[in-house]
Amino acid sequence: MFPFHLALLSLATPAAAQDWSFLSPLTAQTLDVRPGDGAPILFANHPDPGVANSSLIFHYFENREGGNATMLNVGLFQRDAEGWRFLGLVPVYGQDPRDPLFTEGQVDITTTMPGPNDPRCCPSVPTRWAIDTRTLAVGRSP
Repeated sequence: MFPFHLALLSLATPAAAQDWSFLSPLTAQTLDVRPGDGAPILFANHPDPGVANSSLIFHYFENREGGNATMLNVGLFQRDAEGWRFLGLVPVYGQDPRDPLFTEGQVDITTTMPGPNDPRCCPSVPTRWAIDTRTLAVGRSP
């Protein structure tokens, strides 16, 4: 089992400490989470896994082919009557994911992207992404 870091906006309640580890086998399959990788970062529309029905999970990992690149898989998940299921990978990029907003049919999230004069190590431009939960299309949000 892989530990999860539960990151939720403006939720500092005891519910934020709920155990989401039941998603570990699903994320291992769908996001290529392997032993020794860092913990995936989970964003959900509710801190209680029994109430939440939508989540976005970021998994950063070292390049499996060698070199010094950090790779990223971002998956969209939904819960229905049969449990949690993987909807697909979404092409969101950047570091430091934050400020999720779950609305009907869309998830918005901010990451930090490299600016035109940023060294490779140090991105500085906040970028807001809008993910369509039906089509998995991603665009930049104003």
